[in-house]
Amino acid sequence: MRVIDVIVAEDDPMVTEIYRRYIHSLDGFRVVAAVSDGKRALSALEEVSVDLMILDIFMPDLDGLATLQALRGSGRSLDVIVVSAAHDALTLTSAIQGGAFDYIVKPFSFERLGAALDAYRQMRCRLERCDALTQADVDGLLRLRNKKNLMTLPKGLNEGTLGRVIAHLRATDRPLSADETAEALSVSRVTARRYLEHLVASGQALVERSYGDVGRPLHRYHLTE
Repeated sequence: MRVIDVIVAEDDPMVTEIYRRYIHSLDGFRVVAAVSDGKRALSALEEVSVDLMILDIFMPDLDGLATLQALRGSGRSLDVIVVSAAHDALTLTSAIQGGAFDYIVKPFSFERLGAALDAYRQMRCRLERCDALTQADVDGLLRLRNKKNLMTLPKGLNEGTLGRVIAHLRATDRPLSADETAEALSVSRVTARRYLEHLVASGQALVERSYGDVGRPLHRYHLTE
């Protein structure tokens, strides 16, 4: 999959620099433009081709919701993740109706932003390799789009450990068992199994079952991407 080009529309230069450094630390992403308001964002899109916009709501000249509305009216093929201190229902509803891929409330954690970007990358990867989608493909994409798995984790799971499990699976070129994952991450087998099963349930991983001569089948997990 090619690199995902990102534009940041954020009026706080310190926050913009945080975005830039964090996004550049992720595989498969790069920031190609950064602007301080919606008007500059729309102008920049005339000069550069991007896949994803990180969009603030409270900006001068043209705020985030107006910018999102203008983007949809222009017919541009561009996805948007809103990151804003606005947390009222009306703003959230307007962003969703405007087609925002995700909505993250400031102050945010890097784990939450990373999860949103990872979900977006997975969606793009699936779409690029599919000419015709089955219902299962559509269901998986909608799970990523809605990110139910990212918004609320089951009791006892946390985003930090989940991120470590995902990163380890991605860095390994073969499916892994719960025992192998537990040893690599210094957690118990039961803990590793819970995170792996959560990834399967949320559509982020698949499980392979192999049967030996005796005993229970061995479960090995790998990311769906």
